[in-house]
Amino acid sequence: MTPEQQSLLDQLVAALRPDGRILSAWLTGSLGAGRGDAWSDVDITLVVAADDMPGLLGDLMCADGPLPATVLRLSQFGRLVNGTTPDLMRFDLVLTTPDEFARQDPAGVRLLFGDAGQAPPERAARRQDPAAVARRIEGLISEFLRILSLAPVAVGRREWVVMQDGVGHLRRLLIEVMLEENGIGPTERGGAKKLYPFLTAEQIAELEALVPPRAIEAELLAANRDLRDRFLPRARRVARAMDAVWPTDWEAAVLSGLARDLPTLG
Repeated sequence: MTPEQQSLLDQLVAALRPDGRILSAWLTGSLGAGRGDAWSDVDITLVVAADDMPGLLGDLMCADGPLPATVLRLSQFGRLVNGTTPDLMRFDLVLTTPDEFARQDPAGVRLLFGDAGQAPPERAARRQDPAAVARRIEGLISEFLRILSLAPVAVGRREWVVMQDGVGHLRRLLIEVMLEENGIGPTERGGAKKLYPFLTAEQIAELEALVPPRAIEAELLAANRDLRDRFLPRARRVARAMDAVWPTDWEAAVLSGLARDLPTLG
């Protein structure tokens, strides 16, 4: 933890500790799990009785409330306060009930103040459910083919910016398959701002080699071909390894349709 992160954490603890509605407070996220870096947010989970949540959330959102000064403060899902300080330090405060907190991973929390007895109990490491993994992979493959199948629509309408968005979706699905290939399920991936620790050097190099297309038909078609040729063989290997069902009929229909409607891609 950097001095700046520690300073922000100290300010948050000083602001939150006097509130009797907070039964316990815990450092969570990447810093709580000991995997943080200089760019990590300061994440704190507040254990609160369900009846106290609305009032506490309202007080934490008040501009003249106890929290450090922020230039942006958002409330999400009725239990999250996201703050950004004037020097662009970021923090998240998550409100949770004792029962909900008891189901968290005990390895990723560190007591800041309050009742230490509310710590989540130790539990055996959970393995991913193979059936759930297979369903996720099947969904990724089906979605990739669906987006790929829409290329003739974008070309026919000359919607080049829309097609750029489609390329972005295809790339994201390639990344998701890479993560599944590495055995990284959704709960192990951390925040949206961290990806490379979960990929191999080969996968990173492959992703960095992708050329972002301009809103030009030829470049967009080339990007679709490139992503198709990278995704389908990898996804087929992953599906075979994870006992996922390959959508043979769906793939055949998509590739046949592309060959008919957009020969330069098919």
